[in-house]
Formats: sequence, C-alpha cells, structure tokens
Amino acid sequence: MSKKPAKTKSAPAAKPAEDGAPEAAPKKRSKLKLALAALVPLLLAGGGYAGWSFFMAPGADEAHAEAAAEGEEGHGEDGHGAADMMKVSSVETALKAETSATHTYALSVLIAGTCGASRTPALKAASDAEAAQDGMLVSLSWQGAARRAMGVTEKACNYMVGEIEEAELKLAPGADAAKGGHGAPAKDDGGHAKPAH
Repeated sequence: MSKKPAKTKSAPAAKPAEDGAPEAAPKKRSKLKLALAALVPLLLAGGGYAGWSFFMAPGADEAHAEAAAEGEEGHGEDGHGAADMMKVSSVETALKAETSATHTYALSVLIAGTCGASRTPALKAASDAEAAQDGMLVSLSWQGAARRAMGVTEKACNYMVGEIEEAELKLAPGADAAKGGHGAPAKDDGGHAKPAH
C-alpha cells in the first residue's frame, strides 16, 4: 500500500491594508537592538572588573609603604627602582656559562661524533681552570653545550667547528701577537708593523 502525499495548506492570503495603503513588509530586527544586546553584557562585565580592581587594590599609601619596606631590606635605594638581585644574578650566570671556554670545549667534545674531533688543548686548559674556580659555571656550560649539540646536523658542522677553532686560537699562547697584544711588533701611525732594524 502506498502512502498518499500529505496535502499542504497554502499560506493564507495576506489581508489587504486598510485605507488602500500598500501592504506592510514583515518587521526586521533592528540593528540598534542587536548591537545593544551584544554590547550590554560586555559593558557590564568591564564595569564589574573595573570596580572590583578599584576597590580591591591597595591604596597608594599602602603600596608606597610596601615598596619602602622592601627598600629597607637592602634592595636598592629607598625601594625605588630596585632590581631583584636573584634575577639579575641568574641572567649574568647564564650569560657567563654560554660564553665560557668550558662551553666551547664541551661543544667540541659533544659534536665530535657528528663533525669530527677537534684539537683543543688551550680550551681544555681554560676549562680546567674555570672548573677549579666555579663548579656551577662549568655545570651550566655543559648543560648549555648539550642543548646546542642536540640539534647539530652535518650542515651546521662547519659553523660549529669554526666557532671552536676561533675560540681555540684566541686562547692559544701565540694569540697575543696576532691580536696586537704584548708580544706584537710595534706599529707606526698608520697601524702597520714597523720593520725590525
């Protein structure tokens, strides 16, 4: 047995407007009402947050008293513009570790398998001297070198080996003469070496 399609009712004819006026169009939503409906919750939330932060924040006198109290504990002068010495110290230590001879020596040891071994007797001696002075610096240097060596590919080997060789040359015993240090020949006004007589 087949089903018969349901009969659809046609929309009732629109009633003609009175007084011969044209038929009124269906009402559209007002753009103004939509904008207000979207903005009112945002304004209320912003006002609530502003009020909360205004009333919950410490007064100017309290904030100034706290800053002055911190200043009396040895952080800066009168608590104004004081830097947290622990943060400053940690940044300085990290920079020293990444620029030390130990870092470069550790890098040469760690990339030897990928890039080949480098002769670094001056770096080794400088690294041993740093180890005798500051063990924490040496530890941080090896950690930093391990992070750098993790991503070394054969393409980056030339750059890394060049960096290691440059550091080795700076620390080598004859480096002063090459840079114009104490063992360098005397120079004239133009910066050229004077001939030996």
